[in-house]
Amino acid sequence: MLGVVRAAERGAEPDAALVAESRVPATAPRFTSDARESSHRALMGDAYAVQHHGDESPQAIQSVAVHLLTLHGVLAEGHPAESALWLRRRTLRRKGVFQKLAPPPLGSMLTVRHLFPGGGVVAPATPAAYAASVYAGWMSVHAGTVRDWYARFVIPD
Repeated sequence: MLGVVRAAERGAEPDAALVAESRVPATAPRFTSDARESSHRALMGDAYAVQHHGDESPQAIQSVAVHLLTLHGVLAEGHPAESALWLRRRTLRRKGVFQKLAPPPLGSMLTVRHLFPGGGVVAPATPAAYAASVYAGWMSVHAGTVRDWYARFVIPD
């Protein structure tokens, strides 16, 4: 992904292997929230953070949990996108309670590059579609864990 961005910044063609690894999924994810598209731009940061999950440090593990639970709260639990900061803060109340989640397979979700024309992208995705795709990719392999974390660490007072 970084190679694609750097190539675009230099005006060079991105590495074909990187483009192939970040292809648009065969089935487009559904975005179920009825909130306006512009309000979901804040979720782009959460989607990006989840896709760039880092190492196995406690901070990286917590970061994935915080951002994934924020996406879950908005996209599945019906919180307005404007409550994303509240959802993040709720998740951050407890430290050291999350475990490392293996990321979904490469190519199973949209990437930041799908938001912009060029580099193999003909029609850019919307911010809402990008966030929904990342969420759907992670939920396809960790739905039970995410729902459990949400019930245990976000909802209770």
